[in-house]
Amino acid sequence: MDSLAAIALPDLWDRLTGTQPDPGLWVVIATAVAALAVVVPHTLWRVSRNAITIAHEGGHGLVALLSGRTLTGIRLHSDTSGLTVSRGKPYGAGMILTAAAGYTAPPLLGLGGA
Repeated sequence: MDSLAAIALPDLWDRLTGTQPDPGLWVVIATAVAALAVVVPHTLWRVSRNAITIAHEGGHGLVALLSGRTLTGIRLHSDTSGLTVSRGKPYGAGMILTAAAGYTAPPLLGLGGA
């Protein structure tokens, strides 16, 4: 008798790595319209770029904590830039992962939301 994990894991792997059919044209157009609706109007762009900066800096902060570094602060500036400060060794995997996390956090949050 096969265990549930032995049956479920290959199916999960196939779903994660398999291909899917191209989306319909209406999905592509609706996605483009939604993206433009968030980016083109100045007032919405001001809000959305702050959200992106928060996700970016939050990614740095989360990975800093998970890698054993001490998070000392996150600052968001009025020009929508930000700064995450952590203490720890200035070399090694923790530093590399912390630096890279800011760029991977916003798309991973979007993927998680999808």
